[in-house]
Amino acid sequence: MSRSLVRYTAYLQIVLVLLTGCAPTQPFFIPKDNSMAHYLDQALAIEYADVQVESLPEASQAHQPLGPANAEREFVDLTLEDAVSMALKNHKILPVSNGANAQTGEVSALILSAQPGQLPSVYDAALVSTIASTQPLQVDNQGNRVPFRGAVRSNQVGGVEDALSEFDAQFSSIFGYNTTDRPRNVGANNPFNPQLFQAIDANYQSAISKRMATGGVATARVSTVYSYNNVEVNGPGRAVATDYTQALEFQLTHPLLRGRGTLVNRIPIVLARINEDIAVHDFEANVRNLVKATEDAYWDLYCGYRIVESAQQSLDTATYLWRVAADRAKAGGPPEAEAQARGLWGTFLNAMMAAKHGSPVPGSFDPRGLLGREQILREKIGWSPTDGRLIRPVDLPTEARVDFDWCNVLGEALVRNVELRKQKWAIKSIELEIMSSKNQLLPQLDATGIYRILGVGDVLGKTERTGLQFPAQGSSALESLTDGNFQEIGARLEFTPAAVGSRRPLAGIKNRQFALAKSHEELRQKELSLANQLSYAWRNIDSTYEQMRILRDQWAANAEEIKVYRDKIENNSGELPPLLDLLLRAEERRAQAQRSYYQAVCEYNKSIISIHYWKGSLLDLNSIALEEGPWPAKAYWDADELAKQRAAGHYFDYGYTRPAVVTRGHVESGMPTEGNVPTGGDTLGRDNHGTPTPADAQESDKDDKDEPKSEFPDLDKLEKPRVPEQVQPKAGDTRASAPRRQPSAGRNQDKQARAANTQAGEAFEWGEMDMEPAPVVSASAQRRAATPGQANSAPRNSAPANAAPQWRSKSNGR
Repeated sequence: MSRSLVRYTAYLQIVLVLLTGCAPTQPFFIPKDNSMAHYLDQALAIEYADVQVESLPEASQAHQPLGPANAEREFVDLTLEDAVSMALKNHKILPVSNGANAQTGEVSALILSAQPGQLPSVYDAALVSTIASTQPLQVDNQGNRVPFRGAVRSNQVGGVEDALSEFDAQFSSIFGYNTTDRPRNVGANNPFNPQLFQAIDANYQSAISKRMATGGVATARVSTVYSYNNVEVNGPGRAVATDYTQALEFQLTHPLLRGRGTLVNRIPIVLARINEDIAVHDFEANVRNLVKATEDAYWDLYCGYRIVESAQQSLDTATYLWRVAADRAKAGGPPEAEAQARGLWGTFLNAMMAAKHGSPVPGSFDPRGLLGREQILREKIGWSPTDGRLIRPVDLPTEARVDFDWCNVLGEALVRNVELRKQKWAIKSIELEIMSSKNQLLPQLDATGIYRILGVGDVLGKTERTGLQFPAQGSSALESLTDGNFQEIGARLEFTPAAVGSRRPLAGIKNRQFALAKSHEELRQKELSLANQLSYAWRNIDSTYEQMRILRDQWAANAEEIKVYRDKIENNSGELPPLLDLLLRAEERRAQAQRSYYQAVCEYNKSIISIHYWKGSLLDLNSIALEEGPWPAKAYWDADELAKQRAAGHYFDYGYTRPAVVTRGHVESGMPTEGNVPTGGDTLGRDNHGTPTPADAQESDKDDKDEPKSEFPDLDKLEKPRVPEQVQPKAGDTRASAPRRQPSAGRNQDKQARAANTQAGEAFEWGEMDMEPAPVVSASAQRRAATPGQANSAPRNSAPANAAPQWRSKSNGR
């Protein structure tokens, strides 16, 4: 290459550097592949995760929601017992909010927006018990377990199995190999250290070490050391060229002050067990919340049907009055009466639509409507939002007076309420933490003892014993070890006092003492709050029951007022427009009284549920028991072995090191509770103290015994209104008919456990719905007749259509 070309190339490089300066440049690829350029802007692109999770058919195959344009006429009758059973069977992720859930509304938005892993589920207790630390058990270079020396906190990571793993035996092994090849600064012909030193050294060590409940560490260790060098053999420097040293060691280290005793060493296990207990309590609280939300939604749906019934009756009355006004307008009557009646008919029609479908319009008395309430119940029991049918409640809410004993209710609540039980476990955790923190004030004083058996030989081992002793040629290290001729013992005492001033352990003790005082106050405040919640529920029972009586009488009075105005209109006595206005206003008052009455009935039943909710007996009221699933077979074998050891062993008092009692035993399920009466009678004796009993006659009732009683208005005897010709509905239009209460269908023997909270001997039937009921089959008969996979519990893998008996419409031929 010519010198001029090199010079020009250098000049070109300098110019390019000056032109580019310090500005960043994109990398230049040779050859450049433009097809890869689209990857440069994909670092923050939103992508889909590659997971394969089968969706629930209730979600992926949901039908079109019901509404004014999609009005199905098929019904499914559902009892409260079946609704609660389906809610418990169909949900692995519990559709409730954490804590005391007093809301009955939908929680779909809350579940959808929750962070992954934050929703309550049936897996939570198992997750807590299987949490394990990622740090392995620590051993030193001699294979000895390194015991934990820090204070134990209740928020440690890990369950009981993880805490017990601290006492597992840990095996470790080490193998080392080194060569030496170097000159040394010694004189020539040195018999002990040649000028050019060459050597091979190898060592192998195996150890198994276990931490004991008393705080000590026991270790068994085997080591083999091999040595070879070029020191002159058969001279004063070395007897043989190679030698093996075999050692078997037993070492025991035991703390004398800090970390001594089973009490402080078992605290982590007890704390982990308490964490698991708290997780089980959380699960119980979530199940309780789900049961309460399901029952509340069931009664809300019942109230929704009653609101539709009231709106339908008002619409029928308005339609009848419109027909009368239209007929009289044709006969020469006042035309403004027909317009007034037509306008009011539209008002009642809008109220009917809102009662059935709900309305987000401000001022609507029922924003959810019947269909919204039905969807909330579907959410609780795990059904699809819509499957073309409507759920109808079968059970009747109780209208009888329920009387609890306040002292028994309050005492039971202070013992059984799940939130209080969780707080008491937290207090027990802090008490154990204080004991562990106080132990950190003690100095570290450990005593160590070592027993060692040695064997040295020219070779590691032979198939036969030779009887040669080292340093004889051909001697065996293993043979020398088993002879037991060389034994050593050692002892060591280590003392490490706490830091001068002990500020860290003292601060830890003070912190836990303050935390204990705070937890005590939290328990007292929670007990006070529980008493307040019970007082609210207690007061609501009394107030809603009195409101039921008042609203019932108001309903009867409004019905009588309607009858008076209607007779005047039919007899043509008085001007029609004022009479129409008065009648329709009376009808509005009657509809409001009827809606309020059934709302009070539903709130009365929900208040009874709230009493059981707060005092911890709601699951027992519904005959629900929480049980632990099966353990692995190995756990049962270990438990049987330990039981045999305890039966054949002798009691040994650990003295002051024995752990104190931390629990009073498990919480019994299925306990007798107020309201959970096993017999199905209408009356209960007053000697059944603490059981809901019908209240004695109130003073107000005694005062009114001479006055005529107001009965429920017999609104079914009203003439069926005929819609005027100009407003006849088009063919194919559908409109919800009012569900009306029918006479009792006889005793329901399957619900004796809830007889005190239901009207004995009645089964609820929805009539006047233009529906022809299919033969009613009891839930027990269905379960006996059902094939596997078609039980009445609506399992996840089957369509919810098999959940309950169906009602089919006469109009659409289903």
